[in-house]
Amino acid sequence: MAEAADSSDEHLHKRAHTEGSAPQKPEDREEQLGGQNAEAAILDVMDIQDDQGGPAPGAWTDKFAACQAAALREHSREEMLDAIFEAWDHDGTGSLSFEEVLPYYMKGARHHNILEPDVRASFRDFMESYDKHLTEGMTPELFRKWLEKLSDDQVASHYVRHVQGWADEPYKMNVSRAVTKDYRGKTLKEILSSPVHALRGLPEIADDALAPLGLHTVRDLGGWRCFLLARAICVLATKETAEKDMTDEHPGSSHHINIRNAITREHETATLKHVLDLPVSALSMFPEQGDAALQKIHIKTIRQLGTRKYFHWANAMLELENFEA
Repeated sequence: MAEAADSSDEHLHKRAHTEGSAPQKPEDREEQLGGQNAEAAILDVMDIQDDQGGPAPGAWTDKFAACQAAALREHSREEMLDAIFEAWDHDGTGSLSFEEVLPYYMKGARHHNILEPDVRASFRDFMESYDKHLTEGMTPELFRKWLEKLSDDQVASHYVRHVQGWADEPYKMNVSRAVTKDYRGKTLKEILSSPVHALRGLPEIADDALAPLGLHTVRDLGGWRCFLLARAICVLATKETAEKDMTDEHPGSSHHINIRNAITREHETATLKHVLDLPVSALSMFPEQGDAALQKIHIKTIRQLGTRKYFHWANAMLELENFEA
């Protein structure tokens, strides 16, 4: 299967051919995937078999077939395609980027041994075949054209899997120890859209305290540039040697590593270890009056900001959100 996919990736811009529209068994769909060219492979990501060989025939397969049949009865092909597009469009921009398509391709086509740059090149070739640049993203119209060779049965499979969130059994993951009681059992997307006090360790007063810094939600915390800078400084400061050691190893040389564009002028030449214990306002993009806001949640230094667990939790959720169905 991997060999067939490798050769087909070179011809992503060619039209795919799929056989008929009759319902297919999961194993038949898997076999067909290996013989399609890359356009179909990258799109036919509905893969109801797991890496251990798929589910045993029986109740689960019957339930999936029932959901698939219901989708065909209750929705037109265009409605299902629009819903699939919306489900894949994580950032809500109205177009699908390569990053949004990639997880479905790598999982559904089982191209675990294909490197991302090769997939990106194939996707770029496909977009250019329609006079589109890779960075433009795929519009709903192009998305429908891209899937036009799939049967209605295959489209319904995508719909059940990616829109209705079909899984083999209930999901077992949780982050209960990172959130307060009212937010347990919620999805990552729901938690990220919640006020900052949804995270354990942050009292409700944190909502008002952090608002002047533009931090209103858990999502804001996880992607806050000042936290990301502080975290990076904390990580690399542990790998910094003493200035005397550097001078002994390289006499007469000057140190070229610096983060002067992230630090206020008076601290531009300081060591990373020194920067750790500076107030957060030593970060050039952080307002000096913001120190008082962070002190309300007991953060006074760059070290404290970079190591606070609830910022790390928020950032981890933000990273994983992109892969939540």
